[in-house]
Amino acid sequence: MGASALAMDFKTKPKLAFYPLVAKSEEAISFTEAVSTQLFNNIERTDSFEIVERKKVESVLLQDAATIASMSQETLNSVATKAGFDVFIVGTVSRGVDGIAHIDLQMTGSSSRSAYYAESFRIPEFELQKRLQEIAEVVVAKVKGFTAAPTQSKIGCPGNLAATGTPRSVRLKWAPTPSSQVVGYAVLRSTSPTGTFVQIATTTKPGYTDANLKLNEIFYYKVKAISKSGIECELSDPVVGKTALAPLPPIFMDIKAELTGARLNWYSRPYSGSDRNLFTAGYQIYRKAADETDFRSITRVSAGAASYVDNDMRNGVTYSYALTSVNPDNVESEFSSVLEAKTAQAAANVQARGGARKVQLSWTPSDLPGIDGYLIYRAAGTAENFKKVGQASGKSASSYQDNGLEDNSTYWYRIAASVGGEESPKSDPVSATTRQRPPAPAAPAASNNEPRRVVLTWKGTGAPEDEVKGYRLYRAAQKDGEFAKVAEVTADKNSYNDGLAGKGGFKLFTSDSKPLGDGTTYWYRFTCFNEAGSESLPSETVSATTRPLLPAPKQLKASSGLASKVTLNWESAPEFIEYEVYRGAVGQNEVTRLKTVKETFYEDREVEHGTSYIYAVKGIDENEIPSLITTSVTGSTKPKPKAPWGLNVKDQGGAKLIQWEPSPEKDVVRYIVYRKNFMGIFQKLQPVYGTSFVLEVGKGTHELRVSAEDSDGLESDKSDVLSVEFN
Repeated sequence: MGASALAMDFKTKPKLAFYPLVAKSEEAISFTEAVSTQLFNNIERTDSFEIVERKKVESVLLQDAATIASMSQETLNSVATKAGFDVFIVGTVSRGVDGIAHIDLQMTGSSSRSAYYAESFRIPEFELQKRLQEIAEVVVAKVKGFTAAPTQSKIGCPGNLAATGTPRSVRLKWAPTPSSQVVGYAVLRSTSPTGTFVQIATTTKPGYTDANLKLNEIFYYKVKAISKSGIECELSDPVVGKTALAPLPPIFMDIKAELTGARLNWYSRPYSGSDRNLFTAGYQIYRKAADETDFRSITRVSAGAASYVDNDMRNGVTYSYALTSVNPDNVESEFSSVLEAKTAQAAANVQARGGARKVQLSWTPSDLPGIDGYLIYRAAGTAENFKKVGQASGKSASSYQDNGLEDNSTYWYRIAASVGGEESPKSDPVSATTRQRPPAPAAPAASNNEPRRVVLTWKGTGAPEDEVKGYRLYRAAQKDGEFAKVAEVTADKNSYNDGLAGKGGFKLFTSDSKPLGDGTTYWYRFTCFNEAGSESLPSETVSATTRPLLPAPKQLKASSGLASKVTLNWESAPEFIEYEVYRGAVGQNEVTRLKTVKETFYEDREVEHGTSYIYAVKGIDENEIPSLITTSVTGSTKPKPKAPWGLNVKDQGGAKLIQWEPSPEKDVVRYIVYRKNFMGIFQKLQPVYGTSFVLEVGKGTHELRVSAEDSDGLESDKSDVLSVEFN
């Protein structure tokens, strides 16, 4: 917002007085100076204000004997009006142990404007420069919102004016005028209700004591209210006040501080006469806190009372007390002596420190007797109702941790002592802000072209060490798909292998895990979490594509016509450390794994004679991942010779000549004659290197069979049975 917009409200640039911010602790002094300077420069650069010199600001403060730390809102308004400032900015700065800067600002306009703004800022120190610029913009915007208040032609008058007399004074009380424009009241006095009323005093309070009078004097009083701009209301109706005889004030003995309040003790002054005016009918008790200027009545007790316990006290505040005696006509004595008492603190030096979804409270225990513990009260703000959230047992308890809170939230606390089921006054409120949720991991990255795995890396968050307990990794099959958690690692890690285990040492998948696919794209997000379970927002999404399957081995060949085996061979490849051999039946499209070998050849001996097979091979890399499979090749074995046929028998001089037709195979080298034994089994009788055989055996019937054997040792099936009989 520029100066031109502000000029519509103020006609010219508003005058702004910026007093350096006040450090709330010694360690924040140098830090506060830097914050003040930077915020001042940011405001000045907007060119929206006429900046008042600092010396003039300090001069006005000295004239009013005021310090920034002690100035009330009323004093701020008065200073701004007197010096002609349109806007006056003050504030405080503190540094939290959690790295959070606490900046409390008040911005006050002149008395002719409804102009007041206060706000507290909680800023991580690493964001301070950026946020101070934003605060400057807020200040400019707020000044634009300071609109002129309507001109007042008159103000309301005080009501319920009443007067009570003592032997030497008249005490006046009235109801204050309900207007923020009223700055004080004028008190006027006359000796008659219709006489001339002369102003005898002005006061900012709704009461006045006309002192140093003589006994039995009568006066009439009126009051009027006065506004900031000097407007006066009409005079109130007169009231009569007169001094009169009253009892002597009691002898105020002492005040004893108790945990639940203060006990006042006094003696009455004895009176044996018959004058009604001097007879004590009761006692009026007055109190004034250290930050108050006038005594006010807090209660009235009977004439027989000699003590009173004030339980309505703020914790750790010093109060002044005075007593009066009251006669039957409600005429009061002068004040007794004034004594002071300070409420006993249930817990001193209460401090609150925010953490990860928790606030740590500490205090100095009270040394008063009877305490059996401390009650912890919490609220979302000082104006909210404080509710009990916990208890620390034991007189010496000095700390409490409030857990289960929200991230980046401010909580207020008060502490009361427990005494036999009763509570002491609560401590003054203190606040703490829980940490923000952890920041997301930085620089997420995912490697491409890895074999069935993705190597994930990230950088630390830069957050405090105790804020990050670990990292969670999420994966999806589509960029905008559902991300599922795949891993959780400790805070000391900044990398993770998402994939199938192998000889490279990567993690094994459990029974419910699935390996990554080949040549497949995956998307990843990372988060971090702290000890309280608060999880950061996800990091940027990164993707990676796994390595596709390696090409199949080349030049696979299979033998044909070898006896009892098929020999395979193929070219070697450096990316493979071993090979898987597959075999299937001819005419089918399925193969099953037969063997894993390290060489580039294989001899299959688990074959049938004269049978064809299909073969294929896969390469296996160092991660135990197979390649694509080769195109199948066919290999076959050598068939057995055909069985001899045409067996016949001829007599040959008492022997039998056995003959048969030769087998058609050219590499048949011999025949084998079998004879059936007594157990019914055909047992090898002898080899024959021709196509005939002479059986020289005695009587009986003999059953014979013949087989052929080739040069590779393959034996044919046996021939049909030939029966040979001897007479």
